[in-house]
Amino acid sequence: MGAPLTLQRAGAAVWCTLDRPPLNLFEPTLIRAVHDTFSELAADRATRVAVVVGSGRAFTAGMDVRVLRDLDTGRARDLITTLHDAIAAVHRAPFPVIAAVNGPCLGAGFELALACDLRVSAASAPSSTAGGSSRIGRAYASTSAVRSAGGTRRGRPGSTPARIARTWSTAGTSRCVAQTRLRWTPDSS
Repeated sequence: MGAPLTLQRAGAAVWCTLDRPPLNLFEPTLIRAVHDTFSELAADRATRVAVVVGSGRAFTAGMDVRVLRDLDTGRARDLITTLHDAIAAVHRAPFPVIAAVNGPCLGAGFELALACDLRVSAASAPSSTAGGSSRIGRAYASTSAVRSAGGTRRGRPGSTPARIARTWSTAGTSRCVAQTRLRWTPDSS
């Protein structure tokens, strides 16, 4: 298995690809890679913008619950703290970070997207406004999980998680941008 997160530079832009297809589930290796990558990029004055995208069919469908199965309380606390620190490193980046959502974005993946400065979704990305079945958001209640990374507390003062998600989901399916398509790969010219 290759690196859990791959980087591609295009001038001052860095494309950070979560590379655990098909669902890019968070597990300790990917969590550490997100933290270490954004800590290193924060110190790199040449980086002016970062784009986070998922490989395969999902941005990230959240935490790999198989990792949680054998954790005792102390190890679970450590894992949640590590996940929180990784997402906080994205949130604290000294440059804009864009979440390019190309598919399901759930749980900790939703929190990662909320830590970014801008969230855009491909016209083909599933959302709660298309088809009635939400595949962007929090899946905590249906999995009996606990919110872990603090992502739903991010945003402007006075904004609620529901308002952030509704605005983002609606923007992802909007056709108001002159029918243009967003390319999800860096310009290779």
